[in-house]
This record gives sequence, C-alpha cells and structure tokens, in this order.
Amino acid sequence: HDKTSLIGKIPSFLQVTGMRKENIDSSVSIVADALSSTLDNKIGSWILSSEHEDAHSELALSGVVDDEIIDVIIDRTFVDKEGVRWIIDYKSGYHSGSDFAGFLAQEVERYRDQLERYARLMSKIETRQIKTALYLPRHNVLKEISW
Repeated sequence: HDKTSLIGKIPSFLQVTGMRKENIDSSVSIVADALSSTLDNKIGSWILSSEHEDAHSELALSGVVDDEIIDVIIDRTFVDKEGVRWIIDYKSGYHSGSDFAGFLAQEVERYRDQLERYARLMSKIETRQIKTALYLPRHNVLKEISW
C-alpha cells in the first residue's frame, strides 16, 4: 500500500474500532500525521520494513506466564538482521510540555511489566535474544526497555 491509500482508510478503521462518528473527523488528522511521520522517518520505516524475518503486526499470542493464562496482542514483532527478536508496543501519546525525558521515563515504567510479559511469553516459543521497546510515532522515538 502507498501512504495515500493507507491514509484514506483511516476513517473506516476508526469506525471499525468503535469510535463515535462525531469524534472520527478530529481524530483522522492526528492518526494521519502519526502514520505519515512513521512512514517518512528512519525509525518508523525500520519498524515497518518488509525486509525483517518473521514480521507480524497485531500478533495474537496466548500462553501461561507466572501460572496465569494470558492473551496478548503484540503491536509489532520481527527478527532483525542480527537475529534479535523485537517486540514493539506503539504508544500514541504526545507530550507538548517541557521535561520530555520525564514523560518518557513515566511511559517506560507504565509499560515495562506488560512488555516483560510479552517477552516471557514469546521466549516460550523461541530461543532468540528478545528486545522490547516503546515506539512513540508522534515524537519519532523508539525507547528500548530492559527488564
């Protein structure tokens, strides 16, 4: 798909997700800007590249972690050219004030446990090194998270 075609599908996608019709118009430009900036920048193109091995978007996995059955949907996962499995969680948030580093640190702490669970679940089906990260397309930031 080219960028124009993808952007044209945003209203119907938002409708399918259950967004109220009166909110769709104002959300389309935000989503379109995030999509455009993702496709136009080096980090976003790398994340969405079709060159990666075993790449999936919206990958549903189920399994047992800490004696609990969990069902997860991984936003994006792939194996890079070094053989590392990446699990990336997209975050649409935007921080317009000062202290972006503080905002990013809060996001990392908020999602660290979730990404660790994703990685632990993935490690049950493969033995590659696994890296996890948050991607904030509106800021063009990929923040690796260690756990």
